[in-house]
Parts: sequence; C-alpha cells; structure tokens
Amino acid sequence: MPQQDITPPPGPVMEHGAWSGKFSYPDTTGLVNLPASGFSLNCFREKRWCYAGIIHQDIIFGAAVVHLGYMTSAFCFGFDRKTRQMVEHTVVWPPLGQVCFDRNPEAGICRFKGAGKFLEISSGPDLGIKKLKADFKFSGNTILADIDILPPASGIDPMHFFMPMDNNAHAFTTKIAGLRAKGQIRLDKTVYEMEPDKSHVLFDWTHGRYPRQTSWNWACGSGLSRNDLPVGFNFSTGVYENGILENIVWINGCPEPVGKVEFTYDTTDLDKPWTIKSRDSRVDLLFTPEGIRSADDNFGIIKSRFFQPCGRFSGSIESRTGAKLTLDEVGGVVEEHFAKW
Repeated sequence: MPQQDITPPPGPVMEHGAWSGKFSYPDTTGLVNLPASGFSLNCFREKRWCYAGIIHQDIIFGAAVVHLGYMTSAFCFGFDRKTRQMVEHTVVWPPLGQVCFDRNPEAGICRFKGAGKFLEISSGPDLGIKKLKADFKFSGNTILADIDILPPASGIDPMHFFMPMDNNAHAFTTKIAGLRAKGQIRLDKTVYEMEPDKSHVLFDWTHGRYPRQTSWNWACGSGLSRNDLPVGFNFSTGVYENGILENIVWINGCPEPVGKVEFTYDTTDLDKPWTIKSRDSRVDLLFTPEGIRSADDNFGIIKSRFFQPCGRFSGSIESRTGAKLTLDEVGGVVEEHFAKW
C-alpha cells in the first residue's frame, strides 16, 4: 500500500529533502524562493514545466507545457508502436498571454494556447486526479487527446523533491510513474482508446532555478513486472548531484529511493540499446529503442539539443526488502538533453 504523508514541516528556512504523499503547501513560491509576480532578474532564471506521458501497447504519447519566464513552449508527440510512425510538434513563443502555469503540482492548471495549438494539464482537487487535453494542428497533421489521468485501484503516492542547486538556488519537482489513463488519443486519422487497466502514465511537475547551461540523462517507464506487479521508475543524472537524487522506483504504488544511476549508450548511434544501472546494484535495465524524437534548436537566447528514444525496458529492479522484479517489456523513454536556457 502507498506510504503515509511524510511532508517536512514548513518553517522560516525550508530544509531540502524528499517526501511522499500530499504536497501540503499553498504553492512552490516559498520553496524555490522566487516571486510569484513582478519583473526581476528571476524572469530569466525561473524554469517551470509540466509533463505527462502515456504508455500503451499501441502508442507512446507525451505532452508538456514549459515556462522559462522570458519564453514559453509546448510540445506534443505520439509514437505508433506498430507502424513506427512518429507525429510530433513543438511551439516556442514569448509569454504574451499564451501560457498559464499555476505553482501547485496537485491543484493547478498548466496551459498553452495559441493559433491551432492548445494543451492543458490540470490537477486536483483529489490526489492523483488529473486531466489532459491537447489539440495541435500543424503542417497537415493533427494530434488530439482527451484523457482523464487516474490513480490505480491500489493507490499510488507521488514523490516530492526539494533540492539544492548551484549558487544558492533551489528546485522542486514532483514525480509519479504508474498512474492510469482513460480517454482517447488521435494521431491524424488513427484513434487510440485508453483504458485504465491497459495504460500507464508518467507525470513530472518541476519549478526551480537551474544553471544557464544544463545537460542530463533521463529515463522513465511504467508497466507490469513478469508476475504482474505494477512497477514504475524515474532516473536521472547530470542535474541533481548536490545531495538529493530524484531516482525512484514505484512498486505497487509505493515509492522507494534508489542510489546514483549510470547511463551507458552509444552516443554515435542512439538507436542501439541503452543500459541503466544503479550503483547500489538494485537497478539493472536494458532499454531497446523503437523510435526516436530529436531536435537541435537555436532560438538565440535558448538552445536545446536532445535525443529521446521511445521503447521498452527489460531487466530487473530489486525492492528495498530484497525482492527482485523481472521486467520483460515495460514501455517508456530515455533521453540525452543539452539546454541553454
């Protein structure tokens, strides 16, 4: 069963740490020590994004609203796992009213609205109840989604991280891997029906101040182990090595911390399998790409170069009690990303 809420008590000086359960703060403004309104240099330092990914036997889908203070962005993609076709679109624009981004991961709205582009990921009022709506029309293509994001019947706890960054900065992130999807996704003329017992949802809500140039690897997936136990995970390296790591596995809805992870892959051929292993030997995964998203964008003050294969994980994850879970074909994504933002 999911763990109880162990939220650290608020105080004049917030202590860095990680906890599961409810968020229990009005918003993240006090945590990351950035003003909620008004113009300042923080407009060039504050980073916010909300991402939801859906894993299904027929499709891997992802969408995000991104607010960098001086620039906003939204992207949406769908990868058909049978035809190996990728449909995707990204829009980048100054923050001239297109974006709404509430600073609460459990009771807020993250929305991007522009000509032929609409994406909204909303949360609340109940823990784990979210909504995703997308309507992207571009270059003769269409991506539509109307999804209710639900907790599994057995429940699941989000994991919250309040982390120190360089130069006395702070970052906060909420991660969940193992929610469920109900609704419909459409890529051009193909419709995919999402049912809660056949879909797995990844959720990432982040707010903080990050270095001007940041590079990272990331892996996230969710599905069932060989013995049908729900499992999800989130691993990264390159960003949060100042003391608190966002490396977590969810086993039947309960989050468990994992030590540092190492990504090994061929940087000259990202279509080859990747390995993800933790230094505490609890995680030993092989990722096999099925398709890949990539971009190398230069918008002057913003540069983004990333490779994000979609595919499946196999291998093993060990619980903190020593039980070993075998994974055969758990869907998810991995990523190599450089950002100048």
